[in-house]
Amino acid sequence: MITFTVKYPYKKGCRFDMGYYLSVHIGIAKKYFGNKCKGYTILGGESSLNEGKAPQFACLSHLFFNSLEEFKTAMAPAEKELLADVKNFTDIIPEVEFSGVSMHEWQE
Repeated sequence: MITFTVKYPYKKGCRFDMGYYLSVHIGIAKKYFGNKCKGYTILGGESSLNEGKAPQFACLSHLFFNSLEEFKTAMAPAEKELLADVKNFTDIIPEVEFSGVSMHEWQE
């Protein structure tokens, strides 16, 4: 399993509309990715460990796929629409990376 991570670095005065991101942008991704995306986690930056300091990221998005090949297959038809939509919710240039999932555990 791999994780496709999209990072939106926080900068003072940056714009990131989490409501739009969750309701519209992620909706576009879900439309194209379907069951190829096995799950996702969206994290909104709240603060840093140093009290009173801004978070390092405005948002971190982790999307899980069985393989890099499955991600590429899912992303190919979606890429143009997803990239065109970025300006609608942020002025941050996103950073992306792929990681292998070494461990995943969730407790209720």
